[in-house]
Amino acid sequence: MRAWLREPLVHFFVAGALLFAAHAWLDRGGDDEPEVIRVTAAEVEWLAGIWERQFQRQPDAKELRGIVADHIKEQLLAREALALRLDVDDTIVRRRLAQKMRFLIEDTIRLAEPPEDALRAFYAADPARYVAPARITFTQVFFREEAAARHGLIDVASKNPAELGDPTLLEREYFDFDEQAVANALGADFATRVLALEPGVWHGPVASAYGFHLVRVDERRAAEPRPFEEVREQVRLDWEYAERIKAEGQFFAALLAKYELDVDASVEPLVAPLIENAP
Repeated sequence: MRAWLREPLVHFFVAGALLFAAHAWLDRGGDDEPEVIRVTAAEVEWLAGIWERQFQRQPDAKELRGIVADHIKEQLLAREALALRLDVDDTIVRRRLAQKMRFLIEDTIRLAEPPEDALRAFYAADPARYVAPARITFTQVFFREEAAARHGLIDVASKNPAELGDPTLLEREYFDFDEQAVANALGADFATRVLALEPGVWHGPVASAYGFHLVRVDERRAAEPRPFEEVREQVRLDWEYAERIKAEGQFFAALLAKYELDVDASVEPLVAPLIENAP
C-alpha cells in the first residue's frame, strides 16, 4: 500500500486533480457558457505550411488531422493554464509575451518611405557621419628585430628597399587603404602611426603586430565629405533607425505613464534614465 503512494505517477495525478479542483472552486460563480476555441481554414493552411517547410512536403490526410488535433490540444492546455494562472511569475512566459509585444510595436511603427527633405535635413544635421575616411598608399620593409630595422633605416638611403628586410608573407605595397583596412592588416597602433607620417620619406621603426617596419607613405588622401546623392541609401537607413528608436521611446514613455512603477530606493538610479523619458 505504501509503495504505490511513493510512485511519481500517483503524485502527478493527485497534483492534477488538486489543480482542476482548485480551478472548479475558483470558477464556481462564473458563466456556464463554454469558451470558444475557433479553428479556421486559414489557420489549418498556416499549420500545413509550417509542416511543409519543415519536412519539405505536404502532409497527407492523416498527418493533417494529427496537426489540427495537436493545435486544438495546445489551445485547450494553454487556455486552462491561463485559467489556473500558471503563467504568473513564469520568466519564460513573461519573456515570450514581451517579445511578441515588441514585434507588435515594430509592426505598428513600421515607417513609410521618408520625404526627401527629411533625409536631406538628417544628412545636414550630422555631416561628419558621412565623411569618406582618409586613405593612404604606402610601402613597407619588414624586420623581426627593432635593432635591425634601425640599421635598415640608414641603409635604405643608399640601397634598394627590395633588398632589405627579413622574409615575410606580408605585402610590400598597400594601395589606397583606409585606417580600418590598415588596422586589419597590421594592427590598430600601426595604422594610427602610419596615417600621421609625412609622405615621401622613409620612417621607422614602426611596430606592428608582426614585428618592425620601415614605412614610406607614397600617397595620402585626406578625409572628405561624401555628397548626399552618394550616401542617400545609408542616410535613409540611419533616419529610419533614429525614427524607430524615437517612436519606441515614446511608446515606452506612454506605458510608464499608464502603469505605476514601484522600485526600491537603491534601484532608483538604475531606472532613472527610463523614468526621465516618461511624460
